[in-house]
Amino acid sequence: MLADYLKTASKMCHGLTRHQAKKLGFDYAVANDICPPKWKEVETATDDWLKGFMSRHKDLTLRKPESTSLSCATSFNKANVSTLFEKLNTVLQRYKFPPHRIFNADETGCSTVTNPPKVIAERGSKQIGQVTSAERGTLVTTLFFINAAGGFLPPVFVFPRVNYKDIMLNNGPPGALGLAQVSGWMTEDCFVKAVEHFAIHVRPSKENPALILMDNHTSHVNLRVVEFVRQNSIIIVTFPPHCSHKLQPLDITVYGPFKTRYRTAMNEWMLTNPGKTVTIYQIGQFVKEAYLPAFSPHNITQGFLKTGIYPLNSNIFSEEAFLSSYVTDRLDPQSNDGLNLYKESMERNLETTPPSSTKSFEAGEENELLIDQNIRLSHCSTSTPTAANPSQRIISPEMIRPFSKAGPRQNTKRNNRKMSSAIVTDSPERKKIEEKEYSAKKPKVTVKKMTTKDSIKTLKTKSEINKENSVLQDDSDSSDSIVLDELKTKGVRSKINPKTNNNSDDCVVWSKPYKDSDKDWFQCKICSGWAHECCGIKGNLNFFCKTCF
Repeated sequence: MLADYLKTASKMCHGLTRHQAKKLGFDYAVANDICPPKWKEVETATDDWLKGFMSRHKDLTLRKPESTSLSCATSFNKANVSTLFEKLNTVLQRYKFPPHRIFNADETGCSTVTNPPKVIAERGSKQIGQVTSAERGTLVTTLFFINAAGGFLPPVFVFPRVNYKDIMLNNGPPGALGLAQVSGWMTEDCFVKAVEHFAIHVRPSKENPALILMDNHTSHVNLRVVEFVRQNSIIIVTFPPHCSHKLQPLDITVYGPFKTRYRTAMNEWMLTNPGKTVTIYQIGQFVKEAYLPAFSPHNITQGFLKTGIYPLNSNIFSEEAFLSSYVTDRLDPQSNDGLNLYKESMERNLETTPPSSTKSFEAGEENELLIDQNIRLSHCSTSTPTAANPSQRIISPEMIRPFSKAGPRQNTKRNNRKMSSAIVTDSPERKKIEEKEYSAKKPKVTVKKMTTKDSIKTLKTKSEINKENSVLQDDSDSSDSIVLDELKTKGVRSKINPKTNNNSDDCVVWSKPYKDSDKDWFQCKICSGWAHECCGIKGNLNFFCKTCF
Protein backbone atom coordinates (compact mmCIF):
# COMPACT_ATOMS: atom_id res chain seq x y z
CA MET A 1 0.00 0.00 0.00
CA LEU A 2 2.72 2.46 0.95
CA ALA A 3 4.76 1.54 -2.15
CA ASP A 4 1.77 2.14 -4.42
CA TYR A 5 1.21 5.51 -2.81
CA LEU A 6 4.83 6.56 -3.41
CA LYS A 7 4.71 5.48 -7.06
CA THR A 8 1.43 7.29 -7.68
CA ALA A 9 2.71 10.48 -6.03
CA SER A 10 5.83 10.48 -8.22
CA LYS A 11 3.72 10.06 -11.37
CA MET A 12 1.70 13.07 -10.27
CA CYS A 13 4.94 15.11 -10.17
CA HIS A 14 4.56 15.41 -6.39
CA GLY A 15 6.99 12.71 -5.32
CA LEU A 16 8.22 12.34 -1.76
CA THR A 17 11.80 12.75 -0.57
CA ARG A 18 13.55 10.36 1.83
CA HIS A 19 12.63 12.51 4.82
CA GLN A 20 9.00 12.83 3.71
CA ALA A 21 8.75 9.08 3.11
CA LYS A 22 10.07 8.32 6.60
CA LYS A 23 7.66 10.83 8.12
CA LEU A 24 4.78 9.24 6.22
CA GLY A 25 5.85 5.79 7.37
CA PHE A 26 5.87 6.99 10.97
CA ASP A 27 2.44 8.64 10.72
CA TYR A 28 1.11 5.54 8.98
CA ALA A 29 2.39 3.26 11.74
CA VAL A 30 1.04 5.51 14.50
CA ALA A 31 -2.38 5.72 12.85
CA ASN A 32 -2.60 1.92 12.66
CA ASP A 33 -1.14 1.41 16.17
CA ILE A 34 1.88 -0.58 14.98
CA CYS A 35 4.61 1.97 15.68
CA PRO A 36 7.85 0.75 17.31
CA PRO A 37 8.86 2.62 20.49
CA LYS A 38 12.12 3.72 18.87
CA TRP A 39 10.20 5.59 16.19
CA LYS A 40 8.17 7.44 18.82
CA GLU A 41 11.34 8.73 20.42
CA VAL A 42 12.51 10.45 17.21
CA GLU A 43 8.99 10.96 15.77
CA THR A 44 10.00 9.50 12.41
CA ALA A 45 10.84 6.18 10.82
CA THR A 46 14.48 5.12 10.91
CA ASP A 47 16.94 4.92 8.05
CA ASP A 48 17.18 1.16 8.62
CA TRP A 49 13.47 0.78 7.95
CA LEU A 50 13.65 2.88 4.78
CA LYS A 51 16.62 0.87 3.53
CA GLY A 52 14.80 -2.39 4.20
CA PHE A 53 11.59 -1.06 2.67
CA MET A 54 13.41 -0.07 -0.54
CA SER A 55 15.16 -3.45 -0.72
CA ARG A 56 11.84 -5.29 -0.38
CA HIS A 57 10.30 -3.22 -3.17
CA LYS A 58 12.71 -3.54 -6.08
CA ASP A 59 10.50 -1.34 -8.28
CA LEU A 60 11.28 1.67 -6.06
CA THR A 61 14.46 3.71 -6.35
CA LEU A 62 15.73 7.17 -5.49
CA ARG A 63 15.71 9.38 -8.60
CA LYS A 64 16.51 13.01 -9.27
CA PRO A 65 13.38 14.46 -10.95
CA GLU A 66 13.37 16.85 -13.86
CA SER A 67 12.00 20.31 -13.19
CA THR A 68 8.46 20.42 -14.56
CA SER A 69 6.55 23.68 -14.47
CA LEU A 70 3.05 23.70 -13.05
CA SER A 71 1.66 24.69 -16.44
CA CYS A 72 3.27 21.70 -18.15
CA ALA A 73 2.20 19.30 -15.41
CA THR A 74 -1.44 20.35 -15.40
CA SER A 75 -2.03 21.22 -19.07
CA PHE A 76 -1.11 17.74 -20.27
CA ASN A 77 -4.51 16.17 -19.66
CA LYS A 78 -6.83 13.89 -21.55
CA ALA A 79 -9.02 16.72 -22.83
CA ASN A 80 -6.13 18.60 -24.46
CA VAL A 81 -4.59 15.47 -25.95
CA SER A 82 -7.94 14.27 -27.31
CA THR A 83 -8.47 17.63 -28.99
CA LEU A 84 -5.08 17.39 -30.69
CA PHE A 85 -5.72 13.92 -32.07
CA GLU A 86 -9.17 14.95 -33.28
CA LYS A 87 -7.67 17.85 -35.23
CA LEU A 88 -4.85 15.68 -36.52
CA ASN A 89 -7.23 12.95 -37.64
CA THR A 90 -9.36 15.53 -39.45
CA VAL A 91 -6.36 16.87 -41.36
CA LEU A 92 -5.01 13.42 -42.25
CA GLN A 93 -8.41 12.30 -43.51
CA ARG A 94 -8.81 15.47 -45.55
CA TYR A 95 -5.39 15.62 -47.24
CA LYS A 96 -4.02 12.05 -46.98
CA PHE A 97 -0.50 13.21 -46.07
CA PRO A 98 2.32 10.70 -46.64
CA PRO A 99 4.95 10.53 -43.87
CA HIS A 100 7.51 12.65 -45.73
CA ARG A 101 4.98 15.54 -45.87
CA ILE A 102 4.27 15.56 -42.11
CA PHE A 103 6.71 17.96 -40.42
CA ASN A 104 7.40 19.06 -36.87
CA ALA A 105 8.91 22.52 -36.30
CA ASP A 106 10.36 23.71 -33.02
CA GLU A 107 13.08 26.03 -31.69
CA THR A 108 15.79 25.40 -29.17
CA GLY A 109 18.37 27.68 -27.64
CA CYS A 110 22.06 27.25 -28.42
CA SER A 111 24.16 29.18 -25.92
CA THR A 112 27.84 30.05 -25.94
CA VAL A 113 28.08 28.62 -22.40
CA THR A 114 26.84 25.15 -21.46
CA ASN A 115 27.35 22.68 -18.65
CA PRO A 116 30.60 20.75 -19.24
CA PRO A 117 30.44 16.96 -19.67
CA LYS A 118 31.70 14.51 -17.06
CA VAL A 119 35.50 14.13 -16.89
CA ILE A 120 37.86 11.63 -15.27
CA ALA A 121 39.45 12.89 -12.06
CA GLU A 122 41.03 11.63 -8.86
CA ARG A 123 38.72 9.72 -6.58
CA GLY A 124 37.90 11.63 -3.41
CA SER A 125 38.44 15.07 -4.92
CA LYS A 126 36.04 17.54 -3.37
CA GLN A 127 35.79 19.90 -6.33
CA ILE A 128 36.54 19.40 -10.02
CA GLY A 129 36.64 22.37 -12.38
CA GLN A 130 36.29 22.55 -16.13
CA VAL A 131 36.96 25.68 -18.16
CA THR A 132 34.00 27.38 -19.84
CA SER A 133 33.78 30.42 -22.06
CA ALA A 134 32.10 32.74 -19.53
CA GLU A 135 29.74 32.77 -16.58
CA ARG A 136 26.75 33.66 -18.72
CA GLY A 137 26.36 32.89 -22.38
CA THR A 138 24.77 34.51 -25.42
CA LEU A 139 21.69 32.76 -26.75
CA VAL A 140 21.16 31.92 -30.42
CA THR A 141 17.73 30.53 -31.32
CA THR A 142 17.79 27.60 -33.73
CA LEU A 143 14.69 26.34 -35.55
CA PHE A 144 14.59 22.77 -36.87
CA PHE A 145 12.21 20.95 -39.23
CA ILE A 146 11.87 17.13 -39.26
CA ASN A 147 9.38 14.84 -41.00
CA ALA A 148 7.81 11.50 -40.11
CA ALA A 149 9.89 9.67 -42.74
CA GLY A 150 13.12 10.45 -40.86
CA GLY A 151 14.26 13.45 -42.90
CA PHE A 152 15.10 16.99 -41.87
CA LEU A 153 15.64 20.41 -43.42
CA PRO A 154 18.54 22.85 -42.97
CA PRO A 155 18.01 24.75 -39.72
CA VAL A 156 17.24 28.43 -39.22
CA PHE A 157 19.43 30.55 -36.91
CA VAL A 158 18.34 33.78 -35.20
CA PHE A 159 21.43 35.68 -34.01
CA PRO A 160 21.26 38.47 -31.39
CA ARG A 161 22.40 41.19 -33.76
CA VAL A 162 20.82 44.07 -35.64
CA ASN A 163 22.13 42.98 -39.05
CA TYR A 164 23.00 39.51 -40.25
CA LYS A 165 26.41 38.76 -41.77
CA ASP A 166 27.47 35.59 -43.57
CA ILE A 167 30.45 35.19 -41.23
CA MET A 168 27.99 34.21 -38.48
CA LEU A 169 27.40 30.87 -40.20
CA ASN A 170 31.00 29.99 -41.01
CA ASN A 171 31.45 26.20 -40.92
CA GLY A 172 27.74 25.88 -40.21
CA PRO A 173 25.22 23.40 -41.62
CA PRO A 174 24.93 23.59 -45.41
CA GLY A 175 21.82 25.37 -46.63
CA ALA A 176 21.06 26.91 -43.23
CA LEU A 177 19.25 30.24 -43.05
CA GLY A 178 20.70 33.01 -40.88
CA LEU A 179 18.59 35.83 -39.46
CA ALA A 180 19.26 38.70 -37.07
CA GLN A 181 17.11 39.95 -34.22
CA VAL A 182 18.27 42.14 -31.35
CA SER A 183 17.17 39.77 -28.59
CA GLY A 184 18.07 36.57 -30.44
CA TRP A 185 14.52 35.27 -30.05
CA MET A 186 12.11 34.14 -32.72
CA THR A 187 9.74 36.92 -33.72
CA GLU A 188 6.89 37.28 -36.18
CA ASP A 189 9.13 38.66 -38.93
CA CYS A 190 11.74 35.95 -38.39
CA PHE A 191 9.18 33.16 -38.45
CA VAL A 192 7.69 34.41 -41.71
CA LYS A 193 11.14 34.12 -43.28
CA ALA A 194 11.55 30.68 -41.70
CA VAL A 195 8.30 29.49 -43.30
CA GLU A 196 9.50 30.87 -46.63
CA HIS A 197 12.70 28.86 -46.10
CA PHE A 198 10.52 25.80 -45.48
CA ALA A 199 8.50 26.39 -48.66
CA ILE A 200 11.67 26.67 -50.77
CA HIS A 201 12.93 23.24 -49.68
CA VAL A 202 9.60 21.37 -49.49
CA ARG A 203 7.88 23.01 -52.50
CA PRO A 204 4.28 22.38 -51.42
CA SER A 205 1.46 22.67 -53.95
CA LYS A 206 -2.28 22.08 -54.12
CA GLU A 207 -1.65 18.57 -55.41
CA ASN A 208 1.08 17.89 -52.86
CA PRO A 209 0.51 19.97 -49.69
CA ALA A 210 2.59 19.81 -46.52
CA LEU A 211 1.65 19.66 -42.84
CA ILE A 212 3.52 21.45 -40.03
CA LEU A 213 2.97 20.57 -36.38
CA MET A 214 4.21 23.26 -34.00
CA ASP A 215 3.38 25.06 -30.77
CA ASN A 216 0.95 27.97 -30.71
CA HIS A 217 3.31 30.73 -29.63
CA THR A 218 2.28 34.20 -30.77
CA SER A 219 5.39 34.51 -32.94
CA HIS A 220 4.21 31.42 -34.87
CA VAL A 221 0.47 31.95 -35.03
CA ASN A 222 -0.20 35.34 -36.59
CA LEU A 223 -2.02 36.68 -39.60
CA ARG A 224 1.06 37.11 -41.80
CA VAL A 225 2.10 33.49 -41.32
CA VAL A 226 -1.43 32.20 -41.86
CA GLU A 227 -1.85 34.16 -45.09
CA PHE A 228 1.46 32.91 -46.45
CA VAL A 229 0.87 29.24 -45.66
CA ARG A 230 -2.66 29.34 -47.07
CA GLN A 231 -1.32 30.70 -50.34
CA ASN A 232 1.40 28.04 -50.48
CA SER A 233 -0.67 24.93 -49.59
CA ILE A 234 0.84 24.50 -46.13
CA ILE A 235 -1.39 23.25 -43.33
CA ILE A 236 -0.56 24.13 -39.72
CA VAL A 237 -1.83 22.24 -36.67
CA THR A 238 -0.79 23.57 -33.27
CA PHE A 239 -0.09 21.60 -30.11
CA PRO A 240 -1.98 22.40 -26.90
CA PRO A 241 -0.24 24.97 -24.69
CA HIS A 242 2.52 23.64 -22.41
CA CYS A 243 2.30 20.11 -23.85
CA SER A 244 5.31 20.02 -26.17
CA HIS A 245 7.37 18.08 -23.60
CA LYS A 246 5.04 15.11 -24.21
CA LEU A 247 3.68 15.64 -27.73
CA GLN A 248 6.51 17.14 -29.79
CA PRO A 249 8.76 14.59 -31.57
CA LEU A 250 11.77 16.92 -31.46
CA ASP A 251 11.54 17.21 -27.68
CA ILE A 252 10.98 13.49 -27.13
CA THR A 253 13.84 11.81 -29.01
CA VAL A 254 15.96 14.38 -30.85
CA TYR A 255 16.87 17.34 -28.67
CA GLY A 256 18.30 15.17 -25.89
CA PRO A 257 21.05 13.58 -28.06
CA PHE A 258 21.52 16.90 -29.84
CA LYS A 259 22.25 18.88 -26.66
CA THR A 260 24.64 16.19 -25.42
CA ARG A 261 26.65 16.25 -28.63
CA TYR A 262 26.48 20.05 -28.71
CA ARG A 263 28.10 20.27 -25.26
CA THR A 264 30.73 17.73 -26.29
CA ALA A 265 31.60 19.70 -29.43
CA MET A 266 31.94 22.93 -27.45
CA ASN A 267 34.11 21.26 -24.80
CA GLU A 268 36.45 19.85 -27.46
CA TRP A 269 36.74 23.28 -29.06
CA MET A 270 37.63 24.85 -25.70
CA LEU A 271 40.36 22.24 -25.12
CA THR A 272 41.87 22.67 -28.59
CA ASN A 273 41.70 26.48 -28.44
CA PRO A 274 43.09 27.39 -25.00
CA GLY A 275 42.67 31.00 -23.99
CA LYS A 276 39.87 31.68 -26.49
CA THR A 277 36.23 32.26 -25.69
CA VAL A 278 33.25 30.92 -27.59
CA THR A 279 31.26 33.53 -29.51
CA ILE A 280 28.19 33.37 -31.69
CA TYR A 281 30.46 32.80 -34.70
CA GLN A 282 31.24 29.26 -33.47
CA ILE A 283 27.60 28.28 -32.85
CA GLY A 284 27.06 27.13 -36.43
CA GLN A 285 30.10 24.84 -36.24
CA PHE A 286 28.90 23.20 -33.02
CA VAL A 287 25.40 22.71 -34.39
CA LYS A 288 26.77 21.10 -37.54
CA GLU A 289 28.82 18.61 -35.53
CA ALA A 290 25.89 17.80 -33.25
CA TYR A 291 22.80 17.71 -35.42
CA LEU A 292 24.00 15.36 -38.15
CA PRO A 293 24.38 12.34 -35.81
CA ALA A 294 21.54 13.39 -33.47
CA PHE A 295 19.01 13.90 -36.27
CA SER A 296 19.26 10.30 -37.40
CA PRO A 297 16.29 8.64 -39.16
CA HIS A 298 15.88 6.29 -36.21
CA ASN A 299 15.66 9.11 -33.64
CA ILE A 300 13.27 11.13 -35.78
CA THR A 301 10.88 8.29 -36.61
CA GLN A 302 10.85 7.17 -32.98
CA GLY A 303 9.79 10.67 -31.98
CA PHE A 304 6.72 10.54 -34.22
CA LEU A 305 5.99 6.98 -33.08
CA LYS A 306 6.21 7.67 -29.32
CA THR A 307 3.94 10.70 -29.57
CA GLY A 308 1.33 8.84 -31.61
CA ILE A 309 1.47 11.30 -34.50
CA TYR A 310 2.61 8.84 -37.15
CA PRO A 311 1.29 6.24 -37.34
CA LEU A 312 -1.70 7.96 -35.78
CA ASN A 313 -2.43 6.43 -32.39
CA SER A 314 -4.75 8.39 -30.12
CA ASN A 315 -4.35 5.79 -27.34
CA ILE A 316 -0.57 6.08 -27.14
CA PHE A 317 -0.76 7.59 -23.64
CA SER A 318 -1.93 5.46 -20.73
CA GLU A 319 -4.01 6.68 -17.82
CA GLU A 320 -0.87 7.04 -15.72
CA ALA A 321 0.49 9.65 -18.13
CA PHE A 322 -2.30 12.05 -17.13
CA LEU A 323 -1.84 11.71 -13.37
CA SER A 324 -0.14 15.10 -13.12
CA SER A 325 -3.35 16.80 -14.33
CA TYR A 326 -5.24 15.32 -11.38
CA VAL A 327 -3.78 18.02 -9.14
CA THR A 328 -5.82 20.84 -10.70
CA ASP A 329 -9.21 21.23 -12.28
CA ARG A 330 -7.86 22.65 -15.52
CA LEU A 331 -10.00 21.72 -18.53
CA ASP A 332 -11.17 18.46 -16.92
CA PRO A 333 -12.32 19.27 -13.40
CA GLN A 334 -14.30 16.05 -12.97
CA SER A 335 -11.44 13.76 -13.88
CA ASN A 336 -10.46 11.37 -11.09
CA ASP A 337 -8.15 9.20 -13.16
CA GLY A 338 -5.29 9.44 -10.69
CA LEU A 339 -7.42 8.50 -7.71
CA ASN A 340 -9.22 5.72 -9.58
CA LEU A 341 -5.93 4.26 -10.74
CA TYR A 342 -4.64 4.28 -7.18
CA LYS A 343 -7.77 2.58 -5.87
CA GLU A 344 -7.61 -0.02 -8.64
CA SER A 345 -4.08 -0.88 -7.59
CA MET A 346 -5.29 -1.20 -4.01
CA GLU A 347 -8.00 -3.62 -5.08
CA ARG A 348 -5.51 -5.74 -6.99
CA ASN A 349 -3.35 -5.95 -3.90
CA LEU A 350 -6.34 -6.97 -1.79
CA GLU A 351 -6.78 -10.07 -3.91
CA THR A 352 -3.35 -11.35 -2.88
CA THR A 353 -3.61 -10.39 0.81
CA PRO A 354 -4.70 -12.92 3.50
CA PRO A 355 -8.23 -12.26 4.73
CA SER A 356 -7.02 -11.95 8.34
CA SER A 357 -5.14 -8.74 7.54
CA THR A 358 -8.12 -6.85 6.15
CA LYS A 359 -11.45 -5.62 7.36
CA SER A 360 -14.42 -4.11 5.62
CA PHE A 361 -14.92 -0.41 6.10
CA GLU A 362 -18.20 1.28 6.72
CA ALA A 363 -20.61 1.67 3.81
CA GLY A 364 -19.22 3.65 0.89
CA GLU A 365 -15.53 3.18 1.82
CA GLU A 366 -12.87 1.09 0.09
CA ASN A 367 -10.95 -1.78 1.67
CA GLU A 368 -7.32 -0.93 2.32
CA LEU A 369 -4.23 -3.00 3.03
CA LEU A 370 -2.43 -3.13 6.30
CA ILE A 371 1.07 -1.75 6.47
CA ASP A 372 3.65 -4.00 4.84
CA GLN A 373 3.97 -7.12 6.99
CA ASN A 374 7.73 -6.85 6.79
CA ILE A 375 7.66 -3.74 8.94
CA ARG A 376 7.34 -6.12 11.87
CA LEU A 377 10.76 -7.40 10.96
CA SER A 378 12.18 -3.93 11.38
CA HIS A 379 15.79 -3.57 12.33
CA CYS A 380 14.78 -2.29 15.76
CA SER A 381 16.34 -5.13 17.71
CA THR A 382 15.17 -3.98 21.15
CA SER A 383 11.47 -3.92 20.43
CA THR A 384 8.87 -5.48 18.23
CA PRO A 385 5.85 -3.55 16.98
CA THR A 386 2.44 -4.69 18.12
CA ALA A 387 0.34 -6.44 15.51
CA ALA A 388 -2.60 -4.49 14.22
CA ASN A 389 -5.90 -5.32 15.81
CA PRO A 390 -8.24 -6.75 13.16
CA SER A 391 -11.20 -5.03 14.84
CA GLN A 392 -9.64 -1.61 14.35
CA ARG A 393 -10.26 0.54 11.32
CA ILE A 394 -7.34 0.46 8.88
CA ILE A 395 -5.90 3.85 7.94
CA SER A 396 -4.45 4.17 4.43
CA PRO A 397 -1.53 6.47 3.47
CA GLU A 398 -3.90 8.60 1.43
CA MET A 399 -6.00 9.29 4.52
CA ILE A 400 -2.89 10.49 6.36
CA ARG A 401 -1.39 12.45 3.47
CA PRO A 402 -4.02 13.04 0.75
CA PHE A 403 -2.84 13.46 -2.81
CA SER A 404 -2.25 17.08 -3.76
CA LYS A 405 -5.44 18.66 -5.03
CA ALA A 406 -5.85 22.33 -5.92
CA GLY A 407 -9.08 24.18 -5.33
CA PRO A 408 -11.37 25.26 -8.17
CA ARG A 409 -9.88 27.92 -10.41
CA GLN A 410 -11.47 31.32 -10.10
CA ASN A 411 -12.96 32.90 -13.20
CA THR A 412 -10.70 35.73 -14.33
CA LYS A 413 -10.15 37.69 -17.51
CA ARG A 414 -7.15 35.52 -18.24
CA ASN A 415 -9.42 32.50 -18.76
CA ASN A 416 -10.86 34.16 -21.85
CA ARG A 417 -7.48 33.88 -23.55
CA LYS A 418 -7.12 30.11 -23.21
CA MET A 419 -5.77 28.42 -26.31
CA SER A 420 -5.96 24.83 -27.46
CA SER A 421 -4.93 22.70 -30.38
CA ALA A 422 -6.26 24.09 -33.65
CA ILE A 423 -5.97 23.95 -37.44
CA VAL A 424 -4.94 27.58 -37.80
CA THR A 425 -5.16 27.55 -41.60
CA ASP A 426 -8.91 26.88 -41.53
CA SER A 427 -11.17 29.86 -42.10
CA PRO A 428 -12.73 30.00 -38.60
CA GLU A 429 -9.33 30.01 -36.91
CA ARG A 430 -8.00 32.54 -39.39
CA LYS A 431 -10.91 34.83 -38.56
CA LYS A 432 -10.18 34.52 -34.83
CA ILE A 433 -6.54 35.44 -35.41
CA GLU A 434 -7.57 38.42 -37.53
CA GLU A 435 -9.97 39.67 -34.87
CA LYS A 436 -7.37 39.18 -32.17
CA GLU A 437 -4.75 41.20 -34.03
CA TYR A 438 -7.29 43.91 -34.86
CA SER A 439 -8.30 44.27 -31.22
CA ALA A 440 -4.63 44.37 -30.19
CA LYS A 441 -3.88 47.19 -32.64
CA LYS A 442 -7.02 49.13 -31.72
CA PRO A 443 -6.07 52.06 -29.48
CA LYS A 444 -7.33 51.71 -25.96
CA VAL A 445 -9.17 54.70 -24.53
CA THR A 446 -8.27 55.08 -20.89
CA VAL A 447 -9.89 57.70 -18.70
CA LYS A 448 -7.59 58.81 -15.94
CA LYS A 449 -9.40 59.60 -12.74
CA MET A 450 -8.44 63.04 -11.54
CA THR A 451 -6.96 63.07 -8.08
CA THR A 452 -7.50 65.87 -5.59
CA LYS A 453 -4.03 67.26 -6.18
CA ASP A 454 -4.50 67.18 -9.97
CA SER A 455 -7.90 68.87 -9.74
CA ILE A 456 -6.46 71.68 -7.66
CA LYS A 457 -3.84 72.32 -10.32
CA THR A 458 -6.49 72.56 -13.07
CA LEU A 459 -8.77 74.99 -11.23
CA LYS A 460 -8.66 78.51 -12.54
CA THR A 461 -9.56 81.71 -10.80
CA LYS A 462 -12.38 83.85 -12.14
CA SER A 463 -9.97 86.58 -13.26
CA GLU A 464 -7.93 84.12 -15.29
CA ILE A 465 -11.07 82.73 -16.95
CA ASN A 466 -12.36 86.23 -17.80
CA LYS A 467 -8.97 87.11 -19.29
CA GLU A 468 -9.09 84.02 -21.53
CA ASN A 469 -12.70 84.73 -22.48
CA SER A 470 -11.86 88.29 -23.51
CA VAL A 471 -9.16 86.97 -25.82
CA LEU A 472 -11.55 84.43 -27.32
CA GLN A 473 -14.25 87.06 -27.80
CA ASP A 474 -11.82 89.39 -29.58
CA ASP A 475 -10.85 86.56 -31.93
CA SER A 476 -14.47 85.65 -32.64
CA ASP A 477 -16.05 89.10 -33.20
CA SER A 478 -16.52 88.42 -36.89
CA SER A 479 -18.56 85.28 -36.26
CA ASP A 480 -22.17 85.33 -35.06
CA SER A 481 -22.19 81.83 -33.52
CA ILE A 482 -19.82 79.19 -32.39
CA VAL A 483 -20.46 75.46 -32.79
CA LEU A 484 -18.77 72.48 -31.26
CA ASP A 485 -16.94 71.40 -34.41
CA GLU A 486 -15.35 74.82 -34.80
CA LEU A 487 -14.10 74.71 -31.25
CA LYS A 488 -12.42 71.36 -31.90
CA THR A 489 -10.76 72.56 -35.11
CA LYS A 490 -9.33 75.59 -33.31
CA GLY A 491 -7.67 73.24 -30.81
CA VAL A 492 -9.54 74.64 -27.80
CA ARG A 493 -8.82 72.06 -25.04
CA SER A 494 -9.59 72.70 -21.40
CA LYS A 495 -10.58 70.44 -18.54
CA ILE A 496 -14.00 70.62 -16.95
CA ASN A 497 -13.52 72.73 -13.86
CA PRO A 498 -16.05 72.46 -11.03
CA LYS A 499 -16.99 75.72 -9.38
CA THR A 500 -15.49 76.00 -5.92
CA ASN A 501 -15.87 79.67 -4.91
CA ASN A 502 -17.65 82.97 -5.65
CA ASN A 503 -20.98 82.07 -4.10
CA SER A 504 -22.58 85.25 -5.53
CA ASP A 505 -22.62 83.87 -9.10
CA ASP A 506 -25.98 82.77 -10.50
CA CYS A 507 -26.76 79.86 -12.80
CA VAL A 508 -27.13 81.20 -16.36
CA VAL A 509 -30.07 78.83 -16.94
CA TRP A 510 -32.01 78.79 -13.66
CA SER A 511 -30.74 82.15 -12.28
CA LYS A 512 -30.22 80.58 -8.87
CA PRO A 513 -27.16 81.51 -6.74
CA TYR A 514 -24.36 79.02 -6.26
CA LYS A 515 -24.56 79.21 -2.47
CA ASP A 516 -28.10 77.76 -2.52
CA SER A 517 -27.11 74.73 -4.59
CA ASP A 518 -25.57 71.43 -3.53
CA LYS A 519 -24.83 70.33 -7.11
CA ASP A 520 -21.56 70.61 -9.04
CA TRP A 521 -21.24 73.67 -11.28
CA PHE A 522 -19.34 73.92 -14.54
CA GLN A 523 -18.29 76.79 -16.80
CA CYS A 524 -19.79 77.02 -20.27
CA LYS A 525 -17.19 76.98 -23.01
CA ILE A 526 -19.10 79.49 -25.15
CA CYS A 527 -20.52 82.14 -22.83
CA SER A 528 -18.14 81.48 -19.92
CA GLY A 529 -21.10 81.48 -17.56
CA TRP A 530 -21.56 79.04 -14.71
CA ALA A 531 -24.39 76.50 -14.56
CA HIS A 532 -25.48 73.31 -12.85
CA GLU A 533 -24.30 70.06 -14.36
CA CYS A 534 -27.89 69.22 -15.26
CA CYS A 535 -28.29 72.56 -17.04
CA GLY A 536 -26.06 71.71 -19.96
CA ILE A 537 -24.19 69.11 -21.94
CA LYS A 538 -20.94 67.78 -20.51
CA GLY A 539 -18.32 66.12 -22.69
CA ASN A 540 -14.95 64.66 -21.82
CA LEU A 541 -13.24 68.07 -21.94
CA ASN A 542 -15.93 70.72 -22.48
CA PHE A 543 -19.25 71.89 -21.01
CA PHE A 544 -21.99 73.81 -22.86
CA CYS A 545 -24.99 75.32 -21.12
CA LYS A 546 -28.51 74.94 -22.54
CA THR A 547 -28.67 78.64 -23.32
CA CYS A 548 -25.79 78.48 -25.81
CA PHE A 549 -26.14 74.93 -27.17
